[in-house]
This record gives sequence, C-alpha cells and structure tokens, in this order.
Amino acid sequence: MTVCAVAGRTDFTFPSADGVSEVRAVLWIPASMEEDRAAGRTGAPGAFRPRGVVQLIHGMAEHIDRYDDFARFLAGAGYLVCGHDHVGHGDTAPTAAHRGRMHPEHGGDALVADVQSLRLLVSQQVAAEVPYFMFGHSMGSLVLRNYLPRFGKGLAGAVLCGTANQPEVVAAAGNVLARAIVKVRGADYKSKLLHSLADGAYSHQVKDARTPFDWLSRDPAVVDAFIADERAGFMFSAGAYATLTELAARANSPAAYRATPHEVPLLFVAGDADPVGNCGRGVARAAEAMEAAGGRDVTLRLFPGMRHEILNEIGKEEVYDFVLEWIGERS
Repeated sequence: MTVCAVAGRTDFTFPSADGVSEVRAVLWIPASMEEDRAAGRTGAPGAFRPRGVVQLIHGMAEHIDRYDDFARFLAGAGYLVCGHDHVGHGDTAPTAAHRGRMHPEHGGDALVADVQSLRLLVSQQVAAEVPYFMFGHSMGSLVLRNYLPRFGKGLAGAVLCGTANQPEVVAAAGNVLARAIVKVRGADYKSKLLHSLADGAYSHQVKDARTPFDWLSRDPAVVDAFIADERAGFMFSAGAYATLTELAARANSPAAYRATPHEVPLLFVAGDADPVGNCGRGVARAAEAMEAAGGRDVTLRLFPGMRHEILNEIGKEEVYDFVLEWIGERS
C-alpha cells in the first residue's frame, strides 16, 4: 500500500482484483484521529475509534473526488470516510484513454472484490467494534447490491443512492446486446447505440434541457463542472456496458434479494425527478422487494424535485443531514 498524507486526507493505492490495475483510494480522517496521528498517538493497528466508518462507492463515468464535500461533512461528524476510483475510472485508469474500459468477463466481480479489499484495509485501522457503513451511488449502488449478498455480513448499514432498478429480463437483454457488440467490435469499442440506450437516454427526459447532462442536477454550476471535468462524463466501452448490465441484472434478481443479509439496515434514497430510478418508482420497487425478501430495517426516502445526483443538488444539505441522522441512529 503506497501512502501520501495530505491535511485530513490520505491517498493510497492497492492492487485491483482484475489482476492489472492499481486502485487509487482516499481516506478522509476525522479531527480526533488526525490529532492522534499528529501527536504520534497512533497505537497499534486497530486502535482508532472513530464514530464509525463510511465507505463511498462512486457511480458511472465519474471519480471519488466528486464526493469530497460529502466526505468532509461526514468526517466532520466524527466518521472515518474512505472511497476509491473504480477500474476504468478516475486515477485508477492508467491513462485518459483507459477511462470507460472494463473487462466484459470479470469486470463486475472485480468491482465487487475491490470494494471488499478496501473494506479489509480500512477495517485494520480501527477497533473491531467500530460500526462500518457503505454508501453506493448509481452504478455504485448496483455494485453495492451485488456486494451485499457476498460480503454484507457485519455491516452496520448500507445506503443505496440513486439506484437503477430495471427488470432483470431488460438488463439481461442489454447484456446480450453488449456482448454481441464485444464479439464483433471488441471490448474497448465505444458504441453509440449502447450509449443511446443507457445513460445517453436520460438527457431526453428533462424538459428544455440546457445540456445533455441536465438530468444529473438542477444546479447549472454542478452540470457545468461535470462537463468541464476531464475525469467525468466519458463514454463506456462495450465491455464496460456488459459489466454494467450484468450488475444490474444480478442486483434485481430474486436470488440477490434473498441472499442479502436481512439484519443489515438498508436506506434507499433518490430524487423523485431522477430518470435513473424511474422518478422514484423503480427505487420504491427495489425497497419493497428487499423488505418482502425479509429485510428487517428498510427505509425509503425520495427527495421532491431532485434529479440523479442528490448529493450535488439544490438543497443537498437536507440530504446530507438525513443520511447522517440515519447512520447516526445505527452507530
């Protein structure tokens, strides 16, 4: 693990489960831990006792630094926060040309395994009794919904933000199409057809949209910053779409709902104007399915008027406070 400390943040890397990539990750350190580190009171591994740990799992075609404001908010409340750039994203991608690329055969499994690798690394730094939470946004929520059946035991809670909830058969059909394009054009091929059927379709669901990314937020400054960010907004390859659709199909399968540890508290949050979650209807169906499968603590909260990135929306403070309160009640 390569480490470089920066005032309240620590950037480091670890090997990806894809066997090729070096994953870039970040820790946001609460003041109490930072003071101990500065004074040399680090103690043995596992000695730190923050209020809890929150692991962030970012979405499609973005990077973990876009969560800096939210992470600092949580760290300010006493939580140790961590997150990483997925394979094919941010600074985990070795070059700009590699952004949006994922292996069509093991891409989804690698994304899930990398989440677990980071959890294990961070867990070693805190006491065993410190509660551990995960927060997954958009594609990150699909990764998390695939993660929970395999590795969810022991979590204090999981927040599923802006999740998609396509019927399993629809996602499976998308997967067949993506794999057919991979077979003909190669895994790294950027297909306008796949883009238009997936994230590209959301731009058409906002009336009088100013840009193709208005579906992300009502705040023009957020949209403009996303467009200007060279590490965001890139097109997925056919191989990456094969990974994404596989994750989506698995996430909404009856088997996944049944296998998710029912004792783990789950919070579904989204904007009720978010096309990814069918304006809240798909999110509600996912929450209902999880509860019907046996979930003992399932909460649904839809924020009126908000679009896809509720952490970057007008009125985001309400979202921040609600998530913190929900986590705090389970810490």
